Amino acid sequence: MKVNLYYAPFPSQIFRGYDEPINTERPLNPKSALPTLAAGLRMFSEEMGFDCDIEIVDMQLGRARTYYKTIPYGPHQMDCFRFGTPFEAFVEKIREADIHGLTCNFTNSAQITADLATFIKRVSPGTFIVAGGVDPTARPYYYLERGVDLVVQGEGEWVFSRVVQEWGGIRDFSEIPNITTTSRATRKTDMSHILDMNSLKPMALDLVGDLSRFTDTAEGPPPDGVRTNYICWETSRGCAWRCSFCTAPSRGRYRFMSPESVEKHLKHFRANGIRTIVWQEDNPLSRIQQNGTGRSLYDSGREELLDIFRMIRDYGFSWEFANGIEFGKFKQGGRFDHELAQALLGNEKSADGWVGCYRVQIPLDNMNIVKSRFPKLLGFDDQVDILATMLTDYGVGHQTYDLFIGYPEQDAAAIDQFNDYCLRIKDELGELGGSEYHPYFNVFNLSLLPGARDYVTLRDLLAFDIDQHPEVIGIFLSAINTPHFSYYDIYEKRLEMTNSLNDREMHRLYDGIYAGAAPTEV
Repeated sequence: MKVNLYYAPFPSQIFRGYDEPINTERPLNPKSALPTLAAGLRMFSEEMGFDCDIEIVDMQLGRARTYYKTIPYGPHQMDCFRFGTPFEAFVEKIREADIHGLTCNFTNSAQITADLATFIKRVSPGTFIVAGGVDPTARPYYYLERGVDLVVQGEGEWVFSRVVQEWGGIRDFSEIPNITTTSRATRKTDMSHILDMNSLKPMALDLVGDLSRFTDTAEGPPPDGVRTNYICWETSRGCAWRCSFCTAPSRGRYRFMSPESVEKHLKHFRANGIRTIVWQEDNPLSRIQQNGTGRSLYDSGREELLDIFRMIRDYGFSWEFANGIEFGKFKQGGRFDHELAQALLGNEKSADGWVGCYRVQIPLDNMNIVKSRFPKLLGFDDQVDILATMLTDYGVGHQTYDLFIGYPEQDAAAIDQFNDYCLRIKDELGELGGSEYHPYFNVFNLSLLPGARDYVTLRDLLAFDIDQHPEVIGIFLSAINTPHFSYYDIYEKRLEMTNSLNDREMHRLYDGIYAGAAPTEV
């Protein structure tokens, strides 16, 4: 059997009359989702006794914009494009395959993914299309109504392998858990087949091609001395918390690799010329999570973290925490854990390049202003103390802060207070770090991601039909009306905060997206 796994073209939305996109365009992020799925398919195909030829088809490479629709958004007309290589360039590859696997983790890519399924059916009507990822898991029928034959809900390595095995046999999918078809619905995800992280084989990087093409490290250009090639990676899945905006709980219980398993992946990375790790874990510090009495949930979690990061440093890697790090965990019981911080944050620069941590993404979330939505957060002064320690003691001057605005309880005063707190962080750490301090503030709108708790509790506030316009569900756009703001008002608030906290040149360098009309020169 021939199995094609697809990265559909990247979603690109642009307000008519402007040049800059509204959402970040990162098609050159190191690819990990499909090489990980392919490694799982190879492993389980051996166990299950079937053969398949796997190819990764990356439609995100290339810089063509293919227009497909326009959405009215506030006073603007928002033109929507597929960014990458047009579908039509892959007709022959589509005809070669028996099974097509489509992945969609972000709702704003949903129509592009569904349009790809429709295109595949038109080119090769007899082939079998499977969709998976966060959005199909939460909204399977959106895809099944648009050309997909079967949706894998939850983790894909084992379930997708069973689907491929069954397609090559009698094609009876009735005994496979966590799938939905037009004739069979999954009401509750069966977590009995979630992957043991120690069994996960290293990514099938041979299917990716030239790794040096992937030059994006997620948050703007890295500092001098950070070396290619890059890889996005995770040693754990799930998270100890259940934040209302996040889909991590849908991935199953929290579990993680042992240091011995981690080393297998590190050796594989070095053999493939990788020097820099872009961490994409939901929360690596969940290994040291404590219960309400202060007892550690994982007895060896802290020691394993120390072993792992010392090992990564010994192999000569540099890294950034691109998906955020729960920095409050460095301070527990009123004491700062310098040994743990040194392992995760310590770094050194030499003529050979950077080794250790060069950038940290900090989840400020909403600092629990007005209402406590984020129990993992410390108080403001404690947060500033830890950020200052990271800067002065460990030299992590590249700090990127993630902020969320647009919750229903937030009025203008609450958002202004949030903005003032961020300016205080910038000013106080700027006095400490001087030219070594490089802050960047990612101001995000609350995004009702299907699969997250906020989507269930707040979806009545949506100003758009997301089946018709899934493109509006993203962290740079607002899609809900609240008691205090219309969806476009809160979008404008995001632009105001972005420009208040970052200069326009840095914003262009880091995100390269629309930040409002340029100020008129006097």
